Amino acid sequence: MLKKVFSAAALCFSLAFGASAQDGGGIKPAAGEVTGEVQLNLTGTNTVGLGLNQLRGRYFLAPNTAIRASFILDVQNDTEDDDFSRTSTLFVLAPGIEKHFAGTERLSPYVGAELSFTKFSANEEGDNYEIDGAWSNGGNNITNRNYFGFGLGAVAGADYYFARHVYLGVEFGFGLQYRKEGDVEINPESGPNTTIDGEGGSLRLRPTVNSGLRLGFVF
Repeated sequence: MLKKVFSAAALCFSLAFGASAQDGGGIKPAAGEVTGEVQLNLTGTNTVGLGLNQLRGRYFLAPNTAIRASFILDVQNDTEDDDFSRTSTLFVLAPGIEKHFAGTERLSPYVGAELSFTKFSANEEGDNYEIDGAWSNGGNNITNRNYFGFGLGAVAGADYYFARHVYLGVEFGFGLQYRKEGDVEINPESGPNTTIDGEGGSLRLRPTVNSGLRLGFVF
């Protein structure tokens, strides 16, 4: 954990030194400029896979107004041996808009709103069975069911420009989220196949917190 924190800090200082050596321009983005950012995940994980924890792009219509789109792609593959494997894929697309406030020369607080569209799928394959749409939790018990969801929420956050056109940010939100689980098919090598029907949709009002820091650049 500490090693990852120190590595992230070293990266930020390196970027700050390089960015501060550039000439001209303001510290914060102006109208017509674009930002791109990634989310730095400082927590450890034992899962093998491809993860884009979060990518986000913003286009500033004015110095205090930006439209944005966030993207998440998380593909996981857990293989213990040749006879067992689990895979899952999480895809999230979230367009939105932000309103920035004056803050300070380097700090840019903002509020905004966004829509989110989520698709999650999972599969498991064992020595004598296959599961399409979930993972096994023993017998016909399942976990990590596939689902589709969408949401509407409010967000608030702040960007700190520690160098020209380079910033770190944090964000949290609150909103409505709808989720509908899909069917699950359990196909044993011997015996009849079993289909577990998807459950009715659920609607939840909940807070959302993006763990980790966002590292971004102005282009």
